[in-house]
Amino acid sequence: MKTLLYAASIFLIVTSCAPKLGSTWKSKDYKGRTYTKIAVVGIGEDLAARKAFENNAVQLLKDNGIHAITGITIFPPKMSPKKGEDAKFIKILKDNDIDGVITMSLINTKESQRYTPGETYAVPLGYRRFGRYYYRTYSYISTPGYYQDEKSYLIEAVLYDVAGELQEGQNTLVWSGQSALINPSSSQNAAVTFTSEMVASLLNDMVILPSQN
Repeated sequence: MKTLLYAASIFLIVTSCAPKLGSTWKSKDYKGRTYTKIAVVGIGEDLAARKAFENNAVQLLKDNGIHAITGITIFPPKMSPKKGEDAKFIKILKDNDIDGVITMSLINTKESQRYTPGETYAVPLGYRRFGRYYYRTYSYISTPGYYQDEKSYLIEAVLYDVAGELQEGQNTLVWSGQSALINPSSSQNAAVTFTSEMVASLLNDMVILPSQN
């Protein structure tokens, strides 16, 4: 009964998340599993944005019964899994008992213009008489169409399964997902949107399984 109630509570949390990522990929040999500790690493030069993405993702994972920490607490700001420092990276993982790593990075920015057509409105003027009948008259006003600048950001999340004995150059990538954000109002807003989609995808697709402890 306790297990059933736990599963139900996790299901409610997961299904209340934001929509999932636009596209995802999973290794055919990978089976979803429970991780002991996951490090979430934002990759980029903007330190404030990195903190926002890491903090939001970690909190969402914790809310769903997953032990996660922000990468900035164990990796120097200039260091990331994508910069070829395998030996140092592996040592940090082992020293902190990390068996899963999620990275988030901006992989493309696109600027474009979106056209919004004008609209026509009917404005009532009053009534006119035609014999014994009255009818209402209208004036029609049209607004011009306009172009609006639009900027989209393509963000990618990657999950690495780093359990066991790691070796330099070893391929540990098991899952990736992408989503496009259009005109986010701030880095915090972008972080909330993307991390909500990411965690929903990871849990709903059973890529990461919550711990029942």
